[in-house]
Amino acid sequence: MDALRRNCRRLARHVGPQCRLLPMVKADGYGLGAVRVARALAGEEPWGLGVATAAEGEELRQAGWEGRVVVFSPCPQQDAESLLASDLEAAASSVDGLRALAGAASARERELAIHLNLDTGMGRLGLDAGRVDEWAGSVREALRESPLRLVSTFTHYHSAETDDGASDGQWGRFRDALRSMERNGLDPGLRHAANSAAAVRWPERAADVVRPGIFLYGGAPVDGELHAEAVVRLRARVLEVRRVSAGTTVSYGATYRTERPSRLATLGLGYGDGLRRSLSNRGEALIHGRAAPIRGRVCMDITVVDVTDRPDVRSGDVATLLGHDGESEISLEELASTCDTIAHEILTGFTDRLPRLEVGEAQASPSSAAESGTERGTT
Repeated sequence: MDALRRNCRRLARHVGPQCRLLPMVKADGYGLGAVRVARALAGEEPWGLGVATAAEGEELRQAGWEGRVVVFSPCPQQDAESLLASDLEAAASSVDGLRALAGAASARERELAIHLNLDTGMGRLGLDAGRVDEWAGSVREALRESPLRLVSTFTHYHSAETDDGASDGQWGRFRDALRSMERNGLDPGLRHAANSAAAVRWPERAADVVRPGIFLYGGAPVDGELHAEAVVRLRARVLEVRRVSAGTTVSYGATYRTERPSRLATLGLGYGDGLRRSLSNRGEALIHGRAAPIRGRVCMDITVVDVTDRPDVRSGDVATLLGHDGESEISLEELASTCDTIAHEILTGFTDRLPRLEVGEAQASPSSAAESGTERGTT
């Protein structure tokens, strides 16, 4: 939790005091626990928190979060009541969606804060940034005839990590759209476009708000001078160490066969906990600061590593699949690369069966780990 807060402060200093922070805690706080993350970040006084669904926002409210919560995915009609009842704020991505929200707010005679989503090239959600003249009148009418309040207008980069030209184009289209909104009598409110990668690369474009996600959780969205501190460590117990002869097959499908007499350590962790099956015969664990390669396929509950010539490894030892062990480390980006995926998918893929043990000033309740089933040996 201390590392999470320090990452938040690093980014805040980077973008400057004029810019507000809207940390994204969707997907259960990128797998860490949204309530836990919200509690840890409360002292940093964020402008608000971002979630994907009304249900995620309701969870924060039930846990006592009183600050702004913005729901970024379009809400189905049946979720409008939840938005209003829980005092959540909504992203509007279409005229029809805005009208539906206006109707729900009018029916309850309750103000609803709106954040207008413009599509500048992502191509998945948002009002067309190049056609402001066509939809501005409908938006203006919906705002005038209902208790909706436009708080901000935003867009989202599709390739901030890799494509400067495309991002430059999106930024230009966004600024043009904002000016067109003003010409059409619409005050855009606060402006924002930057996710973690964009905030790190272009602090001068931070505008009024940035929406950090993976950087807070220890990911490195881009190379540069601003580095995120590791936040998550994934560890498991060595359940058993076995001596096997040369030619022994290991795990499902017999995809690995020992080439010599070997010592194999069985770890109490598998894809049922979120350890990627793609690490089969490719990944490694750290035990006593040294690498132990994964042998055979990762199973639902079990992973086997090779500790031949490692007489120091015993049942009950701790294996690290992500994070530091002594001077050695398996970084989040390294693990994602080995799995041919991104850091976001690694973190959000850890299942509920895997206990989250919180370290830092904000402590989890003692029951949280016990109820998660630590008898399997995961730590």
